[in-house]
Amino acid sequence: MANAIYPLWKQALMSEIPTNKSLDQGEVLAANGVYASLVDTDTYSYSESHQFYSSITGIQAAGQRITAVTITGRVFDGETVTYMNVTGTKIGAVVITRQNTGANTTWRLVVYEDTGILGVPMIPSGGNIIVTWNEQGIFGI
Repeated sequence: MANAIYPLWKQALMSEIPTNKSLDQGEVLAANGVYASLVDTDTYSYSESHQFYSSITGIQAAGQRITAVTITGRVFDGETVTYMNVTGTKIGAVVITRQNTGANTTWRLVVYEDTGILGVPMIPSGGNIIVTWNEQGIFGI
């Protein structure tokens, strides 16, 4: 599977434009925010029908918050993410989610990335894993 923006997230964005919910940068920067999880692609497969975090299986390192978020033009960007002392079977992708105060059945899946990530796939050995995003930004729409 190549990198993809989850279609149901794009659909939600379009339906929320009139109320400015998901497009408000202040909302993204609030206590809830955007998180990245490392997943085992032998256990989890991307699907256009997946909509919420609860659909993800094979999580090897749970969501780390993406800080210093910027939204410039059509490009979403943020700081490098560090996962501490990661163990598990295999890391083959990063899944980005938009979390809120509700249960993980309400945290929207935003982006699936499994290509162009330096060092992925990999077998975690208990050390730290640092995800550095593309200098062009994390994703654009």
